[in-house]
Amino acid sequence: MSFLSEFKAFALKRNALDLAVGVVIGASFQSIVDALVNNVLMPPIHAFSGTVPGEAWVLSLAGITFGIGALINAVIQFILVALAVFFLVKGLNALHLHDNDKKPVAKADPNTKLLEEIRDLLKSKG
Repeated sequence: MSFLSEFKAFALKRNALDLAVGVVIGASFQSIVDALVNNVLMPPIHAFSGTVPGEAWVLSLAGITFGIGALINAVIQFILVALAVFFLVKGLNALHLHDNDKKPVAKADPNTKLLEEIRDLLKSKG
């Protein structure tokens, strides 16, 4: 198999296309999550922490300065992003579940029903 045909088989597989779509949607979804965290969830936390921004908090030991505020801020943002994604996905899943409830139940094939009756008769005789 040549390199080009092997690459074509890989790139056009359904899994690769699904992954590409997922990456693109995920990248655009990131802007929604960033806006939610930075504009809705973080301002109350900054207001609660006082006038000193969290990034300015440092710890100095033996002449070495550690940016502990940046780490704390990153951890808080991670937790908030994880919560935001959780609630957004949970809401989307709830909408998706309601969509599945609206689908009509498919009726059984008459041939299948007849075969099941024959099977049951043969079981009862046997």
